[in-house]
Amino acid sequence: MSTLESADGSRRLTLDSALTIYTAADTKLLLANALQGAVALHLDLSAIEEVDCAGLQLLLAACQEARRQHVNLSLEGASPAMTEILQLSGLRDLLPIGGLH
Repeated sequence: MSTLESADGSRRLTLDSALTIYTAADTKLLLANALQGAVALHLDLSAIEEVDCAGLQLLLAACQEARRQHVNLSLEGASPAMTEILQLSGLRDLLPIGGLH
């Protein structure tokens, strides 16, 4: 289960378990709702155990949408699964994640 916490326009969304084609539609809605009206969004990826290309696409789209809405988006706490797919895909520089293992 993903959780969203909010304080003073700054939000923290913790995604858990999977960021895959099977969770893409629900995750897209979560990200859109979290970005709407936010000043900053901290996206915690430390609990992600499985990620695929659809998950990476969602993260790239979230970064693009955050820029469009002038929301400061920070990706935090890369799990081993996130670290591995970022290295394999060559997207490590496009998706800079704090706390990368």
